[in-house]
Amino acid sequence: MPCGGQRRHERATDGTRTAGDEDPHDCRLLPTLCAGRSRGRRRHEWGRGLWQDVGVSEDSGYPGAPPAWYPDPAGGPGRRWWDGYAWSEAVVLPQQAPPPPWTGAPPPQGQPLGQTPWAAATQRLDAHYTSGLVQSELTLAGVARISLCVPAVVGLLNLVLLRTESSRLMTIGQDFKIIWDDTQRHITPPTFTNESISPWFYLLGLVAIAALVVTLVWQHRAASAARALGFPTTHSPGWGVGSWFVPIINLWFPYQAIRDCLPHDDPNRARILQWWLAYIVGGLVGGAAFIAAFFSSGVAVALSIPAAALWLVVLAFAPRVVTSVAVAHREALAR
Repeated sequence: MPCGGQRRHERATDGTRTAGDEDPHDCRLLPTLCAGRSRGRRRHEWGRGLWQDVGVSEDSGYPGAPPAWYPDPAGGPGRRWWDGYAWSEAVVLPQQAPPPPWTGAPPPQGQPLGQTPWAAATQRLDAHYTSGLVQSELTLAGVARISLCVPAVVGLLNLVLLRTESSRLMTIGQDFKIIWDDTQRHITPPTFTNESISPWFYLLGLVAIAALVVTLVWQHRAASAARALGFPTTHSPGWGVGSWFVPIINLWFPYQAIRDCLPHDDPNRARILQWWLAYIVGGLVGGAAFIAAFFSSGVAVALSIPAAALWLVVLAFAPRVVTSVAVAHREALAR
């Protein structure tokens, strides 16, 4: 800095200088430094050191500016500590970093960049995967319409067998009652004729099991397609199938799994609820009628009437359940 008395800060109005306003390189604070540079002196590593053995300033009591923070003589963005004799290593950076060089730059010109190749490829793969799941479900939709109707048909045929086999069932029930009573009294039960349940009941049971397997395969495919289409689901496809075999929760979990194959705002969700309620209540009442047929034909007939009505409701709604799911998935895939 030249010794012409240039300063960074002005004096106070009363002629005094505040402690933090002095420039440590102000030559008026170091008259000896400006008068002659041949004396012994030490210079700091940043190149603008101060004489340590000069006379004491009348203003500060130091051979230069008093200790304070001053702009970094090395040209840094912060301030460096002057201890009254030399610059120290302590540096204070500004609280806010300087803005990046591109701040205030004009917006980029030209057309915006298109979709990245990998994003487009991912979308194509997702669309192909979703389309495959929907097509897999649709190929089974025709068979699923029949399989969902089979429990109702089997239930109605069982009710018919209860009437045609009522005498045999009553005989089996009476024999069972005698055996039970004699066992309770520790009496050897008598020998009975070998009455057995009609093999038609077993055959209908096997048909119902086969239909259930087809229904579960369709349900898993439909639930997987619904999840791929982005429909909100309560259960995973696997858990929706497995819940059929878990007592208690199989009263409503399978319904939720099939219901979630439709969008949340689809009006056909109410139809699925009606089908499920008729299916559950019809199965319970039909089972009660089968047990009652061993002990009372009148009670069995009384229970068979509402059971038959409920199975007819299931028979009416079951195909529509599969159709509504297939239509919803086909429309969602087309969008």
